[in-house]
Amino acid sequence: MKKRMLLMTWLLYGLMLPSWGQTESKKEPKLLVDGCFFMEMPSELSGTKFKMALLKSDDGRKMMLVTGVKLSESSKKYAIPQSEVEDADYWLEKAKGSVKFMSMITHTSKLAMKEGERIKPFSVQATDGTRWTDRNTLGRPLVLNFWYTGCGPCIREMSELSKWLDACPDVNYLAVTWNTPEQIQKIVERQGFRFRQIAGDSVLWKMFGVQQTPTTVVLDKQGVVRKITIGTNQQKRDELLKTIRQLSAGK
Repeated sequence: MKKRMLLMTWLLYGLMLPSWGQTESKKEPKLLVDGCFFMEMPSELSGTKFKMALLKSDDGRKMMLVTGVKLSESSKKYAIPQSEVEDADYWLEKAKGSVKFMSMITHTSKLAMKEGERIKPFSVQATDGTRWTDRNTLGRPLVLNFWYTGCGPCIREMSELSKWLDACPDVNYLAVTWNTPEQIQKIVERQGFRFRQIAGDSVLWKMFGVQQTPTTVVLDKQGVVRKITIGTNQQKRDELLKTIRQLSAGK
């Protein structure tokens, strides 16, 4: 049972890797959920139980079918329109056929710290020489973005994350990576990543028990974890920014 679930997990993450070279007009989504096509698991499914099956086309293409869930209208807004999906009708029809489902799976990723917990004492130094601690970050919301140089999705989202500084300037933004300052310099400069960089330091990484990247954590002005998001897509980034706006406004 455990081996089977592990296999499905690896298949899921493998399928969600970017599809390089796909055309502008037609896309090849990786997931079919509640009749909607997605590149990545909708965020509202985190912590929920559902069934999964691997669909295969005659020419070797693959798509993961997720059943047993009903998506909200807000999540459906992030789906890829059927008109933009390569062979959408084919996949929808195939999903109606006889497929072999795996056991019920819970889609969740856990960190060592949970939402509602207060951050533990820490002291780290950014590449610009500034020191950040659990004490001097109080009074402002704190955003921690965990990444590393081999994480493509981490790098691709940097330019959009940097816009958060303009949207919510009264927030502390720290990017945390185990790579050295020398290893990240060119990427940070090229992507215009404006977060303060905590490089070559594992203190926060170990504290939160981060295993997947990107992972983004939002804390309130009192140092309490309010939101944890593992992975990235537009829906997840929008939800993170909404939380940051609320905390920045004192809500």
